[in-house]
This record gives sequence, C-alpha cells and structure tokens, in this order.
Amino acid sequence: MNPVLLEPWQHALPPRIRAWLHQRLISEDIITTAKLGWTGKALSIPIFDQHGQFAFCKFRKDPDDRDPATPKYWSQLGARAALYGCEHLIHRREKIVICEGELDRLCLESQGIAAVTSTGGAGVFKTEWGKALQAIPEVYVCFDNDAAGWKGARRVAQLIPHAKIAEIPPELGLGSDVTDFFVRLGKRREDFLALLAEARPLPKERPEKMHTERRNPTKHTDAAVSQIKGHSSIEQMIGQYLSLRRSGRTYMGRCIFHDDRVPSLAVYPDTQSFYCFGCGIGGDVIRFLMEAEHLTFRDALKVLAHDASTPWKKISNH
Repeated sequence: MNPVLLEPWQHALPPRIRAWLHQRLISEDIITTAKLGWTGKALSIPIFDQHGQFAFCKFRKDPDDRDPATPKYWSQLGARAALYGCEHLIHRREKIVICEGELDRLCLESQGIAAVTSTGGAGVFKTEWGKALQAIPEVYVCFDNDAAGWKGARRVAQLIPHAKIAEIPPELGLGSDVTDFFVRLGKRREDFLALLAEARPLPKERPEKMHTERRNPTKHTDAAVSQIKGHSSIEQMIGQYLSLRRSGRTYMGRCIFHDDRVPSLAVYPDTQSFYCFGCGIGGDVIRFLMEAEHLTFRDALKVLAHDASTPWKKISNH
C-alpha cells in the first residue's frame, strides 16, 4: 500500500467516526498522533516500526456496518504481525501494558498509559517481543475477558517472567475488554492503575502430586474407561463444584484449583473435556474428579461408575 494515502485518509475522517472514537475515550491528540484515517468504507490504522517508518495498515469496519459477513478487522495483503506501539521499546518506559487490540491500546494511550499490542490478535505474540519487553521494569498483561484472551495472556506472561496479569472485572462479563472498563464502568486513569496494582504473576505450574497409579492408569482398558465416561456428563459433574455459565458451545466458571477472580475454567460438552486458562489444568471428567477430590484414577472411576449406575465389579474385571 502506498503510504501517501495516509494523509488524505486522515483528512477524510468523518465527524461521526471521530465522535465514535471519542466515545471510546480515544482523544483528539491520539487520533492525530496515530494518524487514524478513513478509506471511505473503513477506519485506517497505520502501523509503524520502532523507527517511525510506515509498515502497513490495519482496518476496522464501519461501526454502522451491521453486515455479519464483514470482518471486524483486517490487514492489508501481505502484512505480517507487528508490535503496535513498539516505539516504547526505544524510549525504555518504566511501566507498560500489553493489551489486546489496536483501539484498546489507543484508549490506554489517551489515558497517559504506555501500551503495546500485537496486530495479530490474542494468539500471536513473538518471542523477540517478549525478550525486548523484559528490559522494562513493570510489565502488565491485560487481555480481553474470553478464552482466547486468557490463553493469550498466559502465553505472553510465560515469555516475560516478571510480567503480571491484570484481570478485567468479572461484572463486565465474557468478551469485555480494556475499553469496556473505562466506558461501561465509567472508570478513570487512577482506577486502571489500581487494577494494575492488583495484578499478579502467572501462577506457577502445580507440582506433580499423583502417585504411580494416578499417572499411569494403563491397567484399566480403554473400553472400560470409555464405558464409564460415556455415562457421565462433564458439565453436570463440574457443575456440582462450581457455577457454570453458558458461552456459545462452552460453559465458563471460576476454577476451584486456584484463586480465580475471573471465570477462566472452560467446559467443552462436545469433547467432554475442560481446561483452565488461569492455572493450565485440563483433561476429561476423570481428571477433574481426581483433582477435585484427591482421588486415585481407580477411585475416580468407582465414583463415576456409581453415579452412572454402572456395576463396578463388571468394569473392574475387564
């Protein structure tokens, strides 16, 4: 894309789009500094490298476009994921927030909070970015409140050992983001700084505490185990331990295996499995019961067989 288009696009930014950006608490100064523009159909967000050279453009659909077939964001053809806000790496900030999304980043910048984001979404964060950000004393990760956000935040925190994860308040619900914190809750800069003060490092991996039988249940045949699992509903079993809320084809709830302030445990009925994006534990209904009740593999099978009215003697004789 020819960078000479950036200036006419800037001048073409309609008042209604400018007002929409203001509603998202993106200031006029940041709109100008970020060189946001209008192509005639979409908001243009130019991406620059750390030396200020134009790299490529991202686009955001017209907020008035209700066509579900139109993607919300897209990049120009041939663009590679970049770190938006990478100029902060040169200035060596004392504190920085890694967020999810270009407009969330600009919202934070409008509040005077240095921020960066991957243009590739929650699932893309390059190792070299993590290494570069390790030089900044205070690093916070604040991604969207959904499964992709939790998984992405965990990966980023693994790349930057001293990074802390800041969680979007649970009252905002699933899918909420940094902008929602300011707009929907009416929060200010000092409120977000207070949120960062409560941020915590990624929980350490849970120590292996299963004895040999728990780790290696090979003496039970696959057919026997499948018979018991086939009579068990993972969402019903886990629902006995925590409150679950449907989110599309999954259920979400607060994990019981760590101090979970934001629902981060996902239950997948289609695959009869679960995974916690906070502490990393996951598996099938047997694994959940073993962890929740500190049972051996055999004892967990016995409990499930009893609940499913499956004769244990028959199962154990396979």
